[in-house]
Amino acid sequence: MPQQPASSSMSPTWLVLTGATGAVGQAVATAWRGAGGLVLGVSRAPGGTGCDDWVVGDLRSPWAVADRVRTALDQRPVGALVHAAGVVYADEALHTTPDEWDQTMAVNLTAAFALARTIAPILTAPQGVVLVGSIDAHLAPRDGPDAAYGAAKAGLLGLARHLAVEWGPVGTGVNVVLPGPMTTGMGVSVGTAAAGAAGAADKQWTSPEEVTAAIMFLLRARGVTGQALAVDHGWQLGY
Repeated sequence: MPQQPASSSMSPTWLVLTGATGAVGQAVATAWRGAGGLVLGVSRAPGGTGCDDWVVGDLRSPWAVADRVRTALDQRPVGALVHAAGVVYADEALHTTPDEWDQTMAVNLTAAFALARTIAPILTAPQGVVLVGSIDAHLAPRDGPDAAYGAAKAGLLGLARHLAVEWGPVGTGVNVVLPGPMTTGMGVSVGTAAAGAAGAADKQWTSPEEVTAAIMFLLRARGVTGQALAVDHGWQLGY
């Protein structure tokens, strides 16, 4: 179990952020820094703006990256983890290779566990853990991503609930956001984005800024833990 957090007066606190070079990651980094924090980005190749420091590593080897993060955070006050990294293959189940399955699980699910397990004992000003999932954790669109991706994102829901119960006594919240179809992201084209918008209640697609607003809310919301918050413009309602 994580240690009882120290005083939250230490400032600024660090956010550990995977997927920091993506659209959602960059929006999260900007929001966290705008609130006076610092960002430790985790990526295979640092890029973009918004991060104050980097850990370079491939999340297909999540335990090795978690060790690098632990070393990088030595003596730094850590406030939160946002796991926004992900990988998806478009193959159908019968064509999904063992390597594709393993990579999908490693990046989307195992890395979330490895990094949460790494930062939990050293949180000094807990604002929590947010895992970026997908509405594919609940639904299986006929033209959507593969079964491995859906299984990994569904796994984040169970992981968040169990960690929320285990770490609740020390005030660490663990939640998941479930973005709907976006115009930016993995395997998204103009056509698929338009189809996603057509399925939404208000005919709008989900933006990185909307996902970021939900993430920042969950990081600050006391009493909200073990929850999955859909940010999909009501896309699931009419599925």
